[in-house]
This record gives sequence, structure tokens and C-alpha cells, in this order.
Amino acid sequence: MIFPINRQLRFLLLVPLLFLLIAGCNPTLNIAGMDISRLYTGQKGNAIQLNQLYNINDSVSTISIELPGGLIPPDPGTKKYTKRGTLKYEIVGEGKRIGLIDSATFLIPDSAENHNFISHTWTFRAPAGMNYFVAATYSVPGITDDFYLLEFFSKKNHLTQSWFRFQNESGEYIPGNLLAYSRQIRMVTNDSTDRKYRVRYYSRNFPLPFPPFVEQYRKLFDYTPDSIFTIESVNGATPYFTPNTQGFYFFQADSTLLAGPTLFRVYNGFPKVTAHSLMREALRYITSTKEFQQLNTYEIPKLAVDSFWVVNAGRSDLATELIRKYYSRVETANQLFTSFTEGWKTDRGMIFIVLGKPTKVFRSFEQEVWIYGQYDDPRALRFYFNKAINPFTDNDYVLLRNENLKSYWYQNVQLWRR
Repeated sequence: MIFPINRQLRFLLLVPLLFLLIAGCNPTLNIAGMDISRLYTGQKGNAIQLNQLYNINDSVSTISIELPGGLIPPDPGTKKYTKRGTLKYEIVGEGKRIGLIDSATFLIPDSAENHNFISHTWTFRAPAGMNYFVAATYSVPGITDDFYLLEFFSKKNHLTQSWFRFQNESGEYIPGNLLAYSRQIRMVTNDSTDRKYRVRYYSRNFPLPFPPFVEQYRKLFDYTPDSIFTIESVNGATPYFTPNTQGFYFFQADSTLLAGPTLFRVYNGFPKVTAHSLMREALRYITSTKEFQQLNTYEIPKLAVDSFWVVNAGRSDLATELIRKYYSRVETANQLFTSFTEGWKTDRGMIFIVLGKPTKVFRSFEQEVWIYGQYDDPRALRFYFNKAINPFTDNDYVLLRNENLKSYWYQNVQLWRR
């Protein structure tokens, strides 16, 4: 689906110039040089978890995170907890050029007796008019692997997502802009100017992506909403409302601009995939057209799902193992790649489900590169995802398709069909 901004700006698939996997510049300024593959495990304990990231004013922004706790043992002699974890962050901005805007280091107290996550919030410099990455690393004494966070946000104008947050009736801010349950919620901002927002509601069922070797062009997105309602922000907050219906709600302060925050109302229970109708639909990546059509003839979706896995696994115990593995990846794809559609339905979600976690992942402002295999091995499998210009989300990446991937793809699909 193409999201045209105006006549001159039609969903640019940003052409990759020379992606900076090997850069001669200062590595501090080379966001692409951070391998973020560990973020793609889907397990909360393997990464720094983002709670909130929002702009306070034109000069500064703030971030709230959770760090894994209970990792630092006491000193053997004194039995006291004297060691600290080290949290380092860098704010890298993209304006006329890419540059380091702010950085600092925090010492984080922890103990093996702590069974909870460690919350940490700080404010940092981020002038308006730029796009940014927050790059953070948490190091713990005695643990070889660090924990990472790499998060994009924009201050290009005052209508980008990071100027707004969504708050439930208990006063809690929901992480990001995904809501997986029917509950009263309101939009808040630090701008106390009274405004009226036209809320454009879209209920769309986007098609699944084609395999990575098949050329695919997105259709132009139809911006005609399914419904519209008006809501007023007074002193930085709207009244509470209940988004009962799945889809996305686009808050438009200026009807002449395709800019503003979006709230995504996903299905109850998201990101888990437990409904058998969804489990059947997710099999499309590893089935032929004829086979998938046959699965859709089952009146009871559970029978279709069970039939596929038992027939292809040959044994019930192996079928159980494959079901657990496959749908765990579907869930992780929902956690990581959801944008205007569920994460498992995106290009990155498709590759992740079939091939699993990449060996290396590098990200820049324009592109994300996945490597399966050794970094310096010319035989390693590489996937290039270009960041799309999408008024509803900053998490939309489009795969550069390549017909040479056909044999690799079918080999990996076949691994699910033993």
C-alpha cells in the first residue's frame, strides 16, 4: 500500500546508496554500525525496554526505559553490592548532516536480590527540526553481552508522534501507540493550546507480502476514512474515548496536512496469536497457493491448522514442536514490526517468521540490513529493507526484492515441511 503525501511525494522507497556497513567515519556517528540483532529475540530480558519517549519542548525530550534487574552479584568478601551497571546513551540527529547531539553515562545500582526490572528516566537535548535515534547500551559486570536500545523519533514538526502520548483512565501512559484492549483512553501533549482534532478512523485489511523473490508494488493508499469524528484538546488533553473497533485512528489538527499522531487498535490478546483463524492465515508463508486454498475449505479453522502440521511433521510430537516455534515467531514479529498492519504481515515479519532471527542487523535513518551468516562471508544471505515515508508510522520498512533469493527461500520454507 503506497501512502502518497502529495503529488511530488509518493511513497518514496528510498534508494539505497551505499549502506554504511563499513564506515570510515566516527563510529559514534554511524548508527548503522550498531548490531541490533539481539533486539530481535522477542524476549524482554534480552533488551532495554522502552516505556515512553516524548518531546517536552523544542529543546529537550525525555525517555523512560526498563533495564533487566537482579544481574549483579555481591562482592565475595564483603557480601555487599558495590558494583554498578553502566548505561550509556547517544542522541544522533539527522538534519543537514548526521551528528552527535547529546550523550552521557549513568551508573545503575542493582543486586541479585532484585527480581524486578529497573526503571530509569532521563531528559536529553534534542533541538526541533530534526529526526533522531536514541542509541543506548547497558553493560553489567560479569556479563559478556550488553543490552541495547535503538529507537527512532522525530521533531521535524510539532505534529509528529513523539509530541503526543496516550493515557488510560488510571493515569497510566500506554507504551507507544498500540492498544490491545477496549478501554477508555485519551491523548495528551505538553502543548496546552486548545485544539480541535479530526479523528480519521481506518479499518483496512492489508494483503500479505509476496515472497522476497517476487517483485511487488504497493497500491496507492485511499485516504478516504471509514468514519470521522471530532475531539477537542483542552489544556493539553482530550476527553476520554473508547476505541472499540480494530483499525487505526489518525488525529489531524490541520486538515491540509497529512501529519499527526496515530493510535492503533489491535485485536484483543495481541501480540499473541491464539485464534485458530489467525493461525491458519499465518500459514500462508509456508504453503503453496493450492494447499492454502484447501486449508481454507475447512469450516473449523482448528482442524485446518492441526491437519497441516500433523501431515507435514509426520509425528504429533514434532508437530507440537513446530507449532510452538512457528507461532512464537509470529508473536515476536507482532512485537517488533507492527506498523500500519500487524507485524507478521509485514516484509520484515515474513522474513523473520520463515528464517528466524538474523545473525546481524544494522539500521540507519534510511535502511535496515539483515545478515544471515558471517558478516564478511560473501555467501551470507542479506536482506535490505528501505524505510518508507508513511504518515501513520515510523516503523514501515519495505523489502528490496531479488529474484536470486528464490532458491534460498524455498530451501528455508522446506525446513518447516519435514
